[in-house]
Amino acid sequence: MSAQTLKAAYYRGGSSKAVFLLEDDIPPPGNIRDALIKRLIGAPDPLQIDGMGGSRVVSSKVAIIRKSTRDEADVDYTFAQIGITDGVVRYDNNCGNISSAVGPFAITAGLVGKFRGGAPSLGHKDTQEVRIYNTGTKKLLVAHVPVDSKTGGVVEEGDFSIAGVPGTGAPILLDYSGTIGATLGKGLLPTQNITDTIQLGENQIPITICDVANLIVFVKAADVGMTGSETPDEINSNPEIIKVLSEVRGKGSMLVGRCSDWTRVDEQSPFIPLMAVMSPATESNGHLSVRLMLDNKCHESVAGTGSVCIAACSRIRGSVAHQQIRPGVDSEPTLQLQHPRGVMPVSVSVKEESQGKDIPIFQSLSFVRTARRVMSGELDVPSEVQFTPQKVNGVQNGHAEQTPPNVTEELCQFVADLRYEMIDPKMVAKVKELVIDQIGVAVGAAQGAESSEPFVKAVSTLQGTAIQDGSTVFTKGKTWLPQFAGMLNAAFVHTFDFDDTDADAIVHPGASVVPSVLAAGELANCDGKTLITAFTAAYEIICRIGRALGLGSYERGFHNTGTVGILGAVAGISKVRGLDVKQIANAFGLAGSFASGSMQFLENGSWNKRLHPAMAVHNAFIAVTMAEAGVLGSAKPLEGKWGMLHAYSTSATLEGLTDNLGKEWKFAKTAIKPWPACRMTHTSIQMVDELSTLYKGKPVKKIQVELSPGCWNIVGMPKQNKIHPQCIVDAQFSLYYQIAVSWLYGIDLQWRVYDLLADKKLNELTEKIDILSNEDVVTLEARMQVEWEDGTKANRAMVFPLGEPENPLSRDGIYKKFLGLVSHIYGNKKAQKIIATVENLESAHAQDLMSLL
Repeated sequence: MSAQTLKAAYYRGGSSKAVFLLEDDIPPPGNIRDALIKRLIGAPDPLQIDGMGGSRVVSSKVAIIRKSTRDEADVDYTFAQIGITDGVVRYDNNCGNISSAVGPFAITAGLVGKFRGGAPSLGHKDTQEVRIYNTGTKKLLVAHVPVDSKTGGVVEEGDFSIAGVPGTGAPILLDYSGTIGATLGKGLLPTQNITDTIQLGENQIPITICDVANLIVFVKAADVGMTGSETPDEINSNPEIIKVLSEVRGKGSMLVGRCSDWTRVDEQSPFIPLMAVMSPATESNGHLSVRLMLDNKCHESVAGTGSVCIAACSRIRGSVAHQQIRPGVDSEPTLQLQHPRGVMPVSVSVKEESQGKDIPIFQSLSFVRTARRVMSGELDVPSEVQFTPQKVNGVQNGHAEQTPPNVTEELCQFVADLRYEMIDPKMVAKVKELVIDQIGVAVGAAQGAESSEPFVKAVSTLQGTAIQDGSTVFTKGKTWLPQFAGMLNAAFVHTFDFDDTDADAIVHPGASVVPSVLAAGELANCDGKTLITAFTAAYEIICRIGRALGLGSYERGFHNTGTVGILGAVAGISKVRGLDVKQIANAFGLAGSFASGSMQFLENGSWNKRLHPAMAVHNAFIAVTMAEAGVLGSAKPLEGKWGMLHAYSTSATLEGLTDNLGKEWKFAKTAIKPWPACRMTHTSIQMVDELSTLYKGKPVKKIQVELSPGCWNIVGMPKQNKIHPQCIVDAQFSLYYQIAVSWLYGIDLQWRVYDLLADKKLNELTEKIDILSNEDVVTLEARMQVEWEDGTKANRAMVFPLGEPENPLSRDGIYKKFLGLVSHIYGNKKAQKIIATVENLESAHAQDLMSLL
């Protein structure tokens, strides 16, 4: 590939450094952008020897800038923090030091429109105001940049010095007063408490969690065995200190819903929140001393956003920071913050009406930094991360849209080439868990759901005469054609809404994967390794295409479980039958015209939803059978002009669809559900279980829940259907119902939860529940506030409900769920044998398993 270069600038901002890029010059958000950024920085590598990073947290950073379309902003600024050793790229926070260089970069790059004079900054009267929208925190900050009065160019030289940076420079004033609640959108104190108590060893210690510019957990140095005067190197080289501080960070993260298990905080919530270890100042000109932790490493000085949050916390009476401040200085307009390299002044003043109160209202939260452009030029882009620019010579590049890569061909080649030996053993174990779970929910529904007998009756009529030695329908015998057996089993899997889910793909993959592969596998009596390979191919196809479609498919009114399910089923059946890549491509092309599934079922809680994967499996058999016979299917059914990615979604993207195919397994994030209800209700169910147990018997006045707009539209609207659901499907998709039934009767009812539709107490409680939409809430996250009749309140937030990969069900938990669904139908001995057969599938054949079902 010919050499590719990328325009870039390298800036020191405050006491940090970053590579600055124009957003139009790089790939859009997604895996390709992430790969490029990591390669340019040189991560993952402790030394970052082959990139622009400097092996320190303060220099493993990238700033992405574009001209803003917002009326209130001049530029949009995306900050990326790159993990030095793990290469994780995070965009959901900000760096105050790097923020100080955004204004100078934007002015120099010509991104700021009309000139607006700024506030004087330490003797510099000529400044330009630059309004910066930080995409990670969704907050606005304002930079006042010194400029030359004659040329309008940025002035870098000056006599202002900052601790940790040699020399002097022109002072840049950064106003962060508009960044309260920047990370969580829940105000200054996201737990609503000035201090919270956590268990650390044998002791209970206070912490304060504050959200200004960045989310920070504050702890006293003495409470974690520190003096507060340790150097960064002393802290970073002491694994015991790092371990204790990680525990405090993890437990603080749990309190605000950033992680579900404090021992996995680095996995579930890397970088954020930061940790501030507070102690009294030891320097005569200091008010308060800090050691700031980021990515389990002590900052060489202090982050700009961290300094603002610390200053704000120092003015909250009773907070951990306020308890450590030097007496008599908490009303001064400037906090002198002592850190490992010196003292940093932070302007902090409160509005007159809040003076003397515990919780202040801030009039000013600002600090002064300097910035310098170290380099401007071009970076060479290594061949493995080269890309097609979004714009060429400033013009949107439409060529890639006219001739997109043939991702369908890549996916079909993946299916054709996949072999059991190529699959990660962890993924083999994952497949077995998913198969056990889908069989369990299907068997339970086959015998226990109100829709199952009508489904069987209808399909019996469609098939006509029963056949001998046909395909098995769970609990209904081996008298069916494979397309009808797969169809019914798929309907059973999805009926309870207890089947597996992939939150990123917004799909129930197993509902079409497991029934289709088992029906095809039983007919061929293929060996267990072939079954596992087919399951793997089918799951991966569904989860990748679901991600590509995104939430925009639901906005357009389509149900991914049906529309994408058929493609997974085609992949699985094709793998069992041994189709070549051309035949698989034709089957995909035919399936593209059969793909269906409308969200209109929400209008009256109809059974259409349960039939979406059923029709996907049935039609997949038709598509594969026709392709085997030589029927020509359409080319590019995904990426073509009228393909699925254009017709079925408002926000689909090709980016990342086939990246690391066969090496990185997207279906690994498929979750197993602990409760038979829409996955979007599960975070609330889990929080209700905790609160109702903790405050058992206490009369509730009001329960308020905030969801992402996408989730709110599905489980919160239309309110008249949700608040008093009249049928089971409506109740499965009603957060009102799920909260009320869990609060009153617990979370262990399984399918019996829907026997309570007419319960008087339950319907009285749903009237006290408000479900709100909040754009700051993401994916499956929910934020809950419960108010009791005595006026007391409790707040909870959760991102990863039980069953998600970040908070998984144990193997024993999966077995327990299976046995609870199946044992009363097949008996415990046979149920255990089904589990054992799946766990040892490599030594079995398809008919060995199906004969048990």
